[in-house]
Amino acid sequence: MFCVILVTGDDMEKKDYEKLLSLAMSTGADFAEIYEEDGKTTNYRVLNSMLDTISSNTTKGVGVRLIKGNNYYYTSTNDIRKTNLIKMIKNLIKNINEKNDNPNIILNNLEEKYPEIEIPHDSYPIEKKKEFLLDMDKKIRKVSNQISQVSLGILEDDKEYLIANSNGKYIKSRKSVTRYTCSVFAEDKDKKEVEFTDFGQAKGYEILKKDLETKSINAAKVAIEKLTAEDFKGGELPVIIAPGFGAVIFHEACGHGLEATSVAPKLSVFSEDLGKKVASSKVTLIDDGTISNAWGSNLIDDEGTTTQKNILIEDGILKTYLVDKLHEDSMNITANGCGRRESYNYAPTSRMSNTYLKPGTDTFEDMLKSIKLGVYCERMSGGTVNPSTGDFNFAVETARLIENGKLTKRIKGITLIGNSKDILQNVEMISSDLELSAGYCGSKSGMIYVTIGQPTIKVSKILVGGKE
Repeated sequence: MFCVILVTGDDMEKKDYEKLLSLAMSTGADFAEIYEEDGKTTNYRVLNSMLDTISSNTTKGVGVRLIKGNNYYYTSTNDIRKTNLIKMIKNLIKNINEKNDNPNIILNNLEEKYPEIEIPHDSYPIEKKKEFLLDMDKKIRKVSNQISQVSLGILEDDKEYLIANSNGKYIKSRKSVTRYTCSVFAEDKDKKEVEFTDFGQAKGYEILKKDLETKSINAAKVAIEKLTAEDFKGGELPVIIAPGFGAVIFHEACGHGLEATSVAPKLSVFSEDLGKKVASSKVTLIDDGTISNAWGSNLIDDEGTTTQKNILIEDGILKTYLVDKLHEDSMNITANGCGRRESYNYAPTSRMSNTYLKPGTDTFEDMLKSIKLGVYCERMSGGTVNPSTGDFNFAVETARLIENGKLTKRIKGITLIGNSKDILQNVEMISSDLELSAGYCGSKSGMIYVTIGQPTIKVSKILVGGKE
């Protein structure tokens, strides 16, 4: 397969897209696609009870991708003049020595797919945004005089994009996201701790109707509790992982290994496992880009494919992979709406959207009762993963000890060390309390918005790193 992806300017008309597509196809291309992007991002930050920062930037430019077989060639620019686009295409197609003398691309009528936004970013006054953040700052500080610093922020991001391709597709869409972030710092003599919470969705300022105050106050209480956390020596133990962001371990250790980018070149531990049992029968892992207003959702992906619900692992059996246009022929799997990129500066590739473990029927209480000695992991952070082996190491930011079926003292310095296949097989219990958390994922196509989620789960055993 040989394809071209471009981004063009505001003055472009349907006939111009058709001409550029025809030029791209004159190289002997099997497929050509045009992508137009225009975006704006704004950040508001309150620090030390003052509006510290308001920053804004815009994104508008052109990216061109050529695909021939399993290889691609890519370039990008913010010079969106038609003359420059033609020059750019002509320079790039020099990499290809094939010809198609009679390409004539005809596009369908423009299709528009826009999500519903209740309170758009530009309709909500800056003073109200400032007032919300400063009021939240006051409420958090009232929790304790041990709160030394509060950092709060709001991100708003809007992007419109248009896609046209040689199959006649001509479609435009938009994405708007809003995210609230809260970092609370606690201090007692020489001890300092921090706790973080956030909430983000593909919505406007209607997210402020959510109970963000409870989340923020709880973060403050946890930060204070962590001041008395004790070191724990660790060992191979049963672990309970809290709902929501705890799923980062499955995103990193399992999800990336199911993307075509890793699977196709045989760089994933799951490359040869399609149709095989790779996890406990309790485990169903889903990537769903269609969840209404979820942080990682889109109506169409960055290749113009309609997003969909992909059941990756069902009852422990590996059912499919996340596949983009570059890899659909070699993998014999139709592209399933996961071609994503940060901006026109990156070529799109297979990426996750909203990835989560399907809820079960077990209870948190039963999980606790089943453990004599173990660890409750409330909030995970970053780590390292080797996709070819599945080996991983993740830091646990917030944790408590489980003793004789009860939560006891807070512990610190905890890591989870293991293997993606092992942890999938060792998922023993899954509750019904599914939570989705907004996050970011960096890969070869840049930093994108993703949702990770899970209910509370019990892993029968995993190596817990700690301190002697």
